[in-house]
Amino acid sequence: MGRVKIAKKSTFIDMTAMSDVTVLLLTFFMLTSTFLQKEPATVITPASVSDEKVQETNVVQVLVSPEGKVWLTMNNDTAQAWSNEKMRAALLEKVSEVYNETRSPKIQFTDAQKAAFGKLGSFGVPLKDMGDFLDLYYQPEGMTKMDQWLAGEDPNHPTGIPINWNQDDSRPNEFQMWMKAMRQTDNENLKEAIKDGTGVALKADQNTSFEVIHMVMDNLQTIKMNKFTLLTALKAAE
Repeated sequence: MGRVKIAKKSTFIDMTAMSDVTVLLLTFFMLTSTFLQKEPATVITPASVSDEKVQETNVVQVLVSPEGKVWLTMNNDTAQAWSNEKMRAALLEKVSEVYNETRSPKIQFTDAQKAAFGKLGSFGVPLKDMGDFLDLYYQPEGMTKMDQWLAGEDPNHPTGIPINWNQDDSRPNEFQMWMKAMRQTDNENLKEAIKDGTGVALKADQNTSFEVIHMVMDNLQTIKMNKFTLLTALKAAE
């Protein structure tokens, strides 16, 4: 008796479920991940044995280059009431008020410029040039031009927040103005973090001279901000 032949059928694997799981995992990681913000200068922080993690929200980061240039980044809560865009726009308005108390000609920013500032990560140009800087946001390739300005690639546009301090001049410099404005934020959590020292973090290159770091710390202490943290890299095991 002959063997019964079984008809061959092609194998079919339904990948729908696996595709759904992949998309869900991808969406989860995209929503929960913290993306690194582009900084005007690349710095390699010095190593230390401290493993204390700096908070990611309610913190002001002071970025210092080896040349002594200073930029700032302000990260607020993720809550809608204290979102980054809203609080940064309010910061720009507040610092203009602080500036106009002791400086002239007076500066003023439009709603469009405040909205553009609210979308920035790091910032740091002289306040008299801030309006022109923010207007670039609405031009073609505006973000690229702004990044080039902050990085100092445009010789016609100075970068960095003016921080040189004359002890014979009782008026605050622009770095102190920004820090004062941040201390007056409506975000109570950020205000409290600045007060207890966890809300201000200094990030400098390992080759930055002590004189530069001391100048930054001296500026903070002059406006009664005596508590802050230093960002370092975790020292590798020997």
